[in-house]
Amino acid sequence: MRLLIVDDSVVKAQIIQKILNNNLSIDTEIVSSAEECLDKLQINSSKPFMEYNLVLMDINLPGMNGIKVTKKIRSHEKYKDLPILMITSANDDSFIDMAFNAGASDYINTTPIRQTELIARVNAALRLGSEMERRKKREEELLETTRILNMTNRFLEKISSHDPLTNIYNRRYFDQFMESEWNNIPKNKQALSLLMIDIDFFKSYNDEYGHQAGDTALKKFSNMLIELVTRTRDVVSRYGGEEFAIILPQTDTRGANFIADEICKKIYSMKLLHKHSPFENCLTCSIGVATELPENWKKNNMNELILKADKALYKAKEKGRNQAVVYQET
Repeated sequence: MRLLIVDDSVVKAQIIQKILNNNLSIDTEIVSSAEECLDKLQINSSKPFMEYNLVLMDINLPGMNGIKVTKKIRSHEKYKDLPILMITSANDDSFIDMAFNAGASDYINTTPIRQTELIARVNAALRLGSEMERRKKREEELLETTRILNMTNRFLEKISSHDPLTNIYNRRYFDQFMESEWNNIPKNKQALSLLMIDIDFFKSYNDEYGHQAGDTALKKFSNMLIELVTRTRDVVSRYGGEEFAIILPQTDTRGANFIADEICKKIYSMKLLHKHSPFENCLTCSIGVATELPENWKKNNMNELILKADKALYKAKEKGRNQAVVYQET
């Protein structure tokens, strides 16, 4: 425990120091001016702050008085909770009011110095300081715990909504978002489109190059989708295995078909080797496109839209793959 006595009366300061040293387990230092006090506390210095548990501050200091020094100390974040016990030889209540307004924790009248009162008030101030330190540590621990919990929650949220291999949304998130956007159709009064995508001949790709190469291909394909589908509300997800799904809110058939064609062109242009592919030995994909219009929303349901996109995907495969097909009512 360290205590700083700030008093221009050396005799009085030494009496206080002797009383405290003889009765408390505490180290005391004496300075006689505001400037020395601020220097000891290193307030105007770039050096690390000194650790003091209590300051005994005389009100009547030469130059900057104790009240102004207290205000200056309190203005620093490091010392906002440092107990400051104001020393006064005056009985004027206005001085005491100013001392408390400046941030003093307590005061003691030293005319005369009463040993029992001095020890009691210093002990009370030290207990206050210790409690403030404990409270600060508890708050810091609570903040750290909260930070860790927030990080954990974000991590759990991510792993619950993202595919661990491709780092895009997973089937669980697709189902949740699809339902949400489906219910928004009558409110937005705009179409909702869905792309169902399947990488062509992916089983033979895995058989030929191995599952590690297959995983790498899935990652590259996912990254390509993310680069092409950039609107904030659009959701790219891994639907299962080599199948992907893209939800396109507020998008009509023409817009959805355009994106689907761009995806087919892009994966083909990447020239990812697939020796069992009939398309210049390159990895390709097939896409089914389906759109729900606001005027048809009441008589249909969400699963019908997914089924339509699936049927369009199978039609794309029947027509030879490496293409996008828009669902048509038969």
